[in-house]
Amino acid sequence: PYLDALIKELIFISENMKDYTLDTIYIGGGTPTTLNAAQMERLLTKVTELFPMEQVQEFTVEAGRPDTINEEVLKAIRKFPVTRISINPQTMNQETLDLIGRHHTVEEIEEKFRMARSLGFDNINMDLIVGLPGEDKEKVAHTLEKVEALNPDSLTVHSLALKRATRLNLFKDKYQEISFENSAEIMKMTMDSAHRMEMGPYYMYRQKNMAGNFENVGYAAPGKACIYNVLIMEEQQTIIGCGAGTTTKRLFAEENRIERCENVKDVEQYISRVEEMIERKEKLLSDAQ
Repeated sequence: PYLDALIKELIFISENMKDYTLDTIYIGGGTPTTLNAAQMERLLTKVTELFPMEQVQEFTVEAGRPDTINEEVLKAIRKFPVTRISINPQTMNQETLDLIGRHHTVEEIEEKFRMARSLGFDNINMDLIVGLPGEDKEKVAHTLEKVEALNPDSLTVHSLALKRATRLNLFKDKYQEISFENSAEIMKMTMDSAHRMEMGPYYMYRQKNMAGNFENVGYAAPGKACIYNVLIMEEQQTIIGCGAGTTTKRLFAEENRIERCENVKDVEQYISRVEEMIERKEKLLSDAQ
């Protein structure tokens, strides 16, 4: 039912935005590999049927959590012109993964990364979080050593932001005895690691409630920078979000302003109210024309 609703929204967008150039497609935020191989194939088939793929410079599927990745799903993705995936360990220290409620192991991260490489994925991003509970310089150094051994094509380093909805924030009383360490020295360690992998910085952004006075930084090897990340930060382009919890940003270039419309976050609400989500977009896009 969720895919039915999502495809209905994609059809609307393909019909109403056909006069615009489509630069990038990004499936993610969250974990699209929650879908099984057949569902993933259904979604990607529809996307490639509905949209002019010859325009697309970059097509990302954020594989995300290693415990959701399997060979069947990766093989399904490989059937399509997907140019970039993300496999996100957060840390390569098992005790930290257990503490923050991640359900994957360090061995799984390495196994799934190598599996993706063996299937021909040549642009793989990895996300790391610094400032996790109990992670001192030595533990961060251990993570970076493990990541360097895998040699991803880009690396996104997030300074821990205690969002209201995160497990860490909901249960932070449990962590009062555990230090949250983030420092300029640790951030420099991540930069040095990126440089050893021959990556340069290509974007940065700051979130609310960030631990320390630090930015999130994206590093990439030459030619492997994420175009979508740059565009969403610059806010100089219309970005259409489809699916539960997405935001559409419509650029009014002449007036140098952006208008937004949101989709509801709850999946069941999204399914039952997809026509309303489409109407919100229709109003925003008609106001723009």
